[in-house]
Amino acid sequence: MRRKALSPKSANRYREILSRLCNWSMQQNGIRMPADKNPAAKVERYRERAPMISFLTLPQINEQLKALDGHPMLQTIVAVYIYSGLRREELCWLTTDDVDLKAGVYGMIRICAKNVKGKYWEPKTKTNRAVPISRTLRTYLDRYQPKEVEGNLYFPTANGCQWDPDNLSREIRNANDAAGLDWTCLDFRHTFGSQLAMKGESLYKISTIMGNSPEICRRHYAALLPESLITSVEFGEDFTSLPEKSAPVQTAEIIPFERPKLKLVVNNR
Repeated sequence: MRRKALSPKSANRYREILSRLCNWSMQQNGIRMPADKNPAAKVERYRERAPMISFLTLPQINEQLKALDGHPMLQTIVAVYIYSGLRREELCWLTTDDVDLKAGVYGMIRICAKNVKGKYWEPKTKTNRAVPISRTLRTYLDRYQPKEVEGNLYFPTANGCQWDPDNLSREIRNANDAAGLDWTCLDFRHTFGSQLAMKGESLYKISTIMGNSPEICRRHYAALLPESLITSVEFGEDFTSLPEKSAPVQTAEIIPFERPKLKLVVNNR
């Protein structure tokens, strides 16, 4: 790990891949391992550092979106990232069928497996999900009109093609550089999860909406929950008898103790 300058997280991911490869070769192809045990499983996991999460405050969200007033489509894209927590690639694969403005209260964004222009795509976790559209996000979507392009992409490029995630990040970065901002798509996604956590939403709900495991959400956002938990420790006040306030204890007057005076006895014998 030191020679390759890998982070503990990357080293652990390589370990997991090797472990799965060894398991597959042993189970499917009859490869014999020493003592019939997976050698990769014996490699100890590195301790991973606590993740450093960067997210936007509410005033910073307004600053970010205001800075993109001259870029209507980029502004809508960033609004979707911030107010729905989508991954970069998930947004790039959105079609007009995925953005249902008639479902729920303000609409629904469906992240699901699909074929677009002959290419198959599925979510990172291989699980379909639906993300409710908030009232704020709906105002941006109402002002945006997708172009009619092949594949019905919701956010196509100027040439009607599908965005490459890295190219889209570059476009956002260039627009932000001009405005003196340095927030990224990952910051926008973490903003969604962080703001929900600080609002008091459960980590289970956040993980379901964002397409993460509850454990990942706990690692990322649990530290933001204390303020929302302040009143969570209170219970039973209406049923539990509380100790009555007792009258102040009357302290007796203390008479100082006086030692007897000493006599000097002189023996003249």
